[in-house]
Amino acid sequence: MVVLSRWQPGPPGGERRAEAARPDLLKPLRPGGARECLGVAGNVAVEFALTLPVLMLLMLGSAEMARFVILHQKVDRVAVTMSDLVARAETIKESELADIFEAADIVAQPFDLHNLGIVIVSAITNADGSGARVAWQRSGDGAASHTSQIGTQGGAATLSADFEVREGETAIIAEVFYDFEPFLSELIVRPQTLYRRAHHRPRLGTLESIGAG
Repeated sequence: MVVLSRWQPGPPGGERRAEAARPDLLKPLRPGGARECLGVAGNVAVEFALTLPVLMLLMLGSAEMARFVILHQKVDRVAVTMSDLVARAETIKESELADIFEAADIVAQPFDLHNLGIVIVSAITNADGSGARVAWQRSGDGAASHTSQIGTQGGAATLSADFEVREGETAIIAEVFYDFEPFLSELIVRPQTLYRRAHHRPRLGTLESIGAG
């Protein structure tokens, strides 16, 4: 019995097409091949060198903006924390207020509030209903030169339109100033002074005065 093979020769040129589809691993070794490969590598290097400054600028600009946003949040947090800590006390002394000011530097980390900012705490009263006045005011934990936007001790208090101190009430207001300096360029974020204030009403006492010691 004769078994006939089912194999049939493929179309002419099949081997040549398969050979052409294989990667030419010897191309760099052929005359002119190395020059062509070096030309492609050179183009890639030039394109990378041109785009690298742009990529670096975008990366640093994003870092600058992120730093600015986080600083806003930190300044807010310092203001809220300072007014809240003071308002929790039934009575308060100068030494106790100094300890609270030290806590502001911790809350503001990693930003340098001690050298670039200042915290001002004021007690606002309206004893006889004639208007809000600054009963006492202290500043601490900061070397920046800024004055309170509320007023000075013993004078009338300038409050926002949505906040009122009624007769017989006391409010503790903390103000935070921070002199922002960009580390990259003023074209991304300009130098400016950030300002935030927060207020709390005393929980246990009136805090109309601050004790010595």
